[in-house]
Amino acid sequence: MAKLTQKQKTEVIPAEIARYFNENNANQVTLAELAGIDKAFVNQIAQGKTHIGTTEIKDKYYEAIARAIGLKITPEYWQHFNTWNFKQGILALEKAKANKERVGIDGDTGMGKTYLSTIFKRKYAKSVILVKCSGIENSKEFAVNFAAACGADTIGTKGKLIKNACAKIRQMDGDILVIIDEFENSKAGNIPTIKAIADELEGHAGVAVIGIDVQKMLEKTAQRRKQGFIQVNRRWSFTWTKLDGDISDDILQICQALGITVKSAQNWLMSRVHDFDSLKNICTAALEEAEKSGRPVNAELLNELYPM
Repeated sequence: MAKLTQKQKTEVIPAEIARYFNENNANQVTLAELAGIDKAFVNQIAQGKTHIGTTEIKDKYYEAIARAIGLKITPEYWQHFNTWNFKQGILALEKAKANKERVGIDGDTGMGKTYLSTIFKRKYAKSVILVKCSGIENSKEFAVNFAAACGADTIGTKGKLIKNACAKIRQMDGDILVIIDEFENSKAGNIPTIKAIADELEGHAGVAVIGIDVQKMLEKTAQRRKQGFIQVNRRWSFTWTKLDGDISDDILQICQALGITVKSAQNWLMSRVHDFDSLKNICTAALEEAEKSGRPVNAELLNELYPM
């Protein structure tokens, strides 16, 4: 059986317990009797706690409560993991936000860059402006999206949109960070636009650009003396955080967390998987098959699912 996630244990189930108590005039004693478990488990779980003393509460107690209150919970095979890349990315964004600095985060596809920016935006919903570059949008459309993300007017020339949006940011309280994700999709016209954003916000807000091989792209184009790229490259010099393409240590950590403990499976994953998107898809499929068939996740099962 796949493990329940921390969110299910600490947020979803406690919230449903509170709703159940309110709607049914029930209490912890009656729920414990209905679920067939000790009241001590109901008490801790209702508070969003995952341990009694130093002992972790097993999933079966959460599942008993869920059945008793009519809550259908589906075990999730994938969850958030504090990988090295994730922690490095968060540190870079936190620093840029607090110090109103520019930062670049560079990593290959599947390294979790978009996930990183989404989580950071969720953490600081009011003080982080998140906008993405699109390979099918021109620089005016990018400016419109940026203005919309800032809550500024979306009608006017590109220059006016950027100036008004940046003015809106400068009026915001606290430490503000602008994150421009998928920067590798930047059209030539986006580069001067992003330069203008960086200049308008200097000393007022941090600006982070995130993408694939963007440091190399800026450096090479700047060497060709292409207008706009020279200035943007200079503004982001010496501010890059490079995500590590070798995720073998992370794979081992994730395997342990998911309960994939057979060494042959761990070795199979470490030798063949090189990005988190693939790892998520493979582990999810393997865990689902293991639960369905009652077999362990091992190299034999993985080879059946993903033959060479």
